[in-house]
Amino acid sequence: MTDLAGLAEVAISAASKLEADDAIALAIDGKARIVRFANNSLTVANQTEETELMVYLAKDRRTALAVTSNPVESDVRAFVADLFSSLSGLPETNQAPLPAKGGKFRPASGSYDDRITKGVDDLPGLAKKAIDSSLSAGGRRSAGIISASTTSYSLLASNGTSGSDVRSEITLNIRSFAEGDASGQGLSCSASMSEFDPAEAGRRAGGDAQKMVGASLPEAGDYEVLLSPTIAANLVGCVADASSAFSVEAGQSYLTDKLGKKVAAESLSLTDHGRMKGALGGRLFDDEGMPTSSTPVIERGKLNGYLHNLSTAKRWKTDTTGNAGILSPHPWNIEIGAGDAEFDEMVKGMKKGILLTNNWYTRFTNYRTGDFSTVPRDGAFLVEGGRVTKPLKGMRLSDGLERMFSSVRLVSKRREWIEWWEVETPTLCPWMLIDGVKITRAFE
Repeated sequence: MTDLAGLAEVAISAASKLEADDAIALAIDGKARIVRFANNSLTVANQTEETELMVYLAKDRRTALAVTSNPVESDVRAFVADLFSSLSGLPETNQAPLPAKGGKFRPASGSYDDRITKGVDDLPGLAKKAIDSSLSAGGRRSAGIISASTTSYSLLASNGTSGSDVRSEITLNIRSFAEGDASGQGLSCSASMSEFDPAEAGRRAGGDAQKMVGASLPEAGDYEVLLSPTIAANLVGCVADASSAFSVEAGQSYLTDKLGKKVAAESLSLTDHGRMKGALGGRLFDDEGMPTSSTPVIERGKLNGYLHNLSTAKRWKTDTTGNAGILSPHPWNIEIGAGDAEFDEMVKGMKKGILLTNNWYTRFTNYRTGDFSTVPRDGAFLVEGGRVTKPLKGMRLSDGLERMFSSVRLVSKRREWIEWWEVETPTLCPWMLIDGVKITRAFE
């Protein structure tokens, strides 16, 4: 096992001898056990371990940042020396210096679930639970991936900041098929074994696949659309990314010049958490060694603030929110506040709408205005008069983030943690019923 604290200490010692003005070393060790399955059978089981060292250096208003995967002490010293040498050829920046005095961070007891680490050998059995549940619900064949991982962090900075942290998570993504291309998806994402439910994920995937048999193309138009937490989390992540002060400065955010203004329905609140109970991501400290926190981005529909690191905070004359990325602030864990609606109530309230469970290929036509399109897939159903009437396929959803989230009519009480390759930032998300969403056929 790599001595992460020792690795960071080697880098900071080398930077000190070179007389860097500021130096940060963040060592990360990730261990993962992964099981893949296809056609209802396990296909691949492997275990990985990867160590990375991120080093940031500043000297005479010049800064550089680089990452190495080589933990050998002599090579780390050479890596730091090469990075320092590169500073002389770089332009001056307005990067903020580190605070004169740093803090100390140590993980609290119970900050991760060691049952995930100890239970990695049971992943094939957990995958089988998902597959069997999908078969019972009507799926004929399933494919997917289940992963259990533990990530450890150690940070040391030239101002005396030091810290360590650790997190664990287990995630399952299962996609099931019935006849032809009729498909459904199920997810289970958790920071603890007690909340992990592969059988429910399989049931959803198989059940939606069976319901999708005989799906037809939709009529183009504006619909009431009921978004599952899986789709809503994908789009909410785009909102959180747009709240980075760096995105605003770069002209890539639809939230520019909207502090204190209404940008969503009153029923919508979005908070970023560095650490929260049950969260899959986050840390006690950010990449600059500043404490992470809970940052209300949108409160009851109004834009409350942006995400900052030390440099953007200096330019905006405010405080860092503990969201560094040294170059660009980013969210850690996104939470959408719970509503007061039940799922059945949301469906019954739809006159003519579409229920969507999954999507992919979200692309922006204009980041500055927030205009995007995304392609629904897997379970998608027409709702008429409060009843699901038939399955649909071959759709594209096109809208703008502000218009869409300003038209949220109902938000569910029940929320789910979502993380998969279309949702990189872990998100605790409800179902959302949204008015006036434009639906077209995917290939028109």
